[in-house]
Amino acid sequence: MKQFKKSLKKILKLTVLLAIREVYLFFRNLYGLICHPFLTVKRIEKKKDLSQGLLLFGLPGYFWLGAIFVLAILRFLIGIRGSLGWIAWSSLFSVTSFSGLLFLYLLYWLFKTFKNFNGGGK
Repeated sequence: MKQFKKSLKKILKLTVLLAIREVYLFFRNLYGLICHPFLTVKRIEKKKDLSQGLLLFGLPGYFWLGAIFVLAILRFLIGIRGSLGWIAWSSLFSVTSFSGLLFLYLLYWLFKTFKNFNGGGK
């Protein structure tokens, strides 16, 4: 039992440290996508950091799903049944538009980076 507690404590410590590292890298890369997107995408590709690639390039999908979930929960809490009103439609449209624009921004920098990696951007 003592060995189990010791290994559980070690696993928990490693999990917390890994989570802190990933959160730090995520926010650093998010800031990098705003200030210098070419260098950030190049750094992620060079390091082959799959977790950060999934976190950053999945961001439009995560944002869209999260916002849709929040809108659905709000409708449930308010008790609205039936068709969507103009506020719900405009919220849905704005969330979808923002996610689409974010996706296009990320796709643009991804293609631009790979174009320069392959020597086509000279």
